[in-house]
Amino acid sequence: MRMKFIETELKDTVFHRLDVRTKLVMLLCLAILGMALDQWKVLAVFYMAVLAIVVTARLSGDKWKVLLLISFLTMWGIMWVQAIFYDAYPRTPLLYLLPPMLVSPSTPLIGGLWEGIAFYYEGFGYGMAQSLRMITPMTLGLLIFWTEDPVRILTGLNKLKLPYAVCFMVMTCLRFIPITFAEAKVTLDSQRLRKYKPFDIKGIIFGYGIYKTTVQVLVPLLANSVRKAANMARSADSRAFRASEKRTELHEVKIKAGDRIIVLFFVGVVVCLLACKLFLYLSEADKFTSDILAPVYWITHRYL
Repeated sequence: MRMKFIETELKDTVFHRLDVRTKLVMLLCLAILGMALDQWKVLAVFYMAVLAIVVTARLSGDKWKVLLLISFLTMWGIMWVQAIFYDAYPRTPLLYLLPPMLVSPSTPLIGGLWEGIAFYYEGFGYGMAQSLRMITPMTLGLLIFWTEDPVRILTGLNKLKLPYAVCFMVMTCLRFIPITFAEAKVTLDSQRLRKYKPFDIKGIIFGYGIYKTTVQVLVPLLANSVRKAANMARSADSRAFRASEKRTELHEVKIKAGDRIIVLFFVGVVVCLLACKLFLYLSEADKFTSDILAPVYWITHRYL
């Protein structure tokens, strides 16, 4: 039985009614903005905007739990790792795990620890920005996966002039995700019936339990995946896959005026922000500077 948090929810909401190409363009724009922006506060604004879109989609409680858990673990882990291993200057230590000056800088192998190991304030900010770059498009991507039929995603990718083989590969991956989770759940249940505890606390603490559980789940999972892939390849060949460039679509998608407005808005925001970043780069590199663009330089440097 498939788990609820990976099943598609088809409802009558504003986000569900959007064209699949509009959703894919929104995802692409958010990914570009995540790479272009530096300030975590602006990235947080875009993340909150994506969460507002998720609210309008009226997802089930199971999906909300999965989304918040993945986002929290991703943000928490990246922030703490960056807070410890942040090596840029200046940096402000908040708490020392290893006090400085315990070893000499000339000591082999561990001489780099003479500054100590600490949590740095700047590292937290940098980790916040990195995590928001990751979870913002991830959240919207999960929302698209949860609200769109894979066949419509295939049609939308094909309408975007991507090669049909690539579109088919993406749809196949989406189809295999719930099947893979379901088979993993069956494997874990069979282990429990044999009195094996896959998530024993002692095994998790010392690591051997996680390793043993992973191996016992992956072996049958990979075997079933290879078998299903071979069967699907034979089925595609028997139905003359890629025999003709022109294909008919089961679901005809038509972009509406509202979709065009949303696409133009997202593309316009991306173009404006990239132009601001470009003007600031040219100014700092002494290649182009204009007094008229002084407010643009200040806003970009301070907020973007």
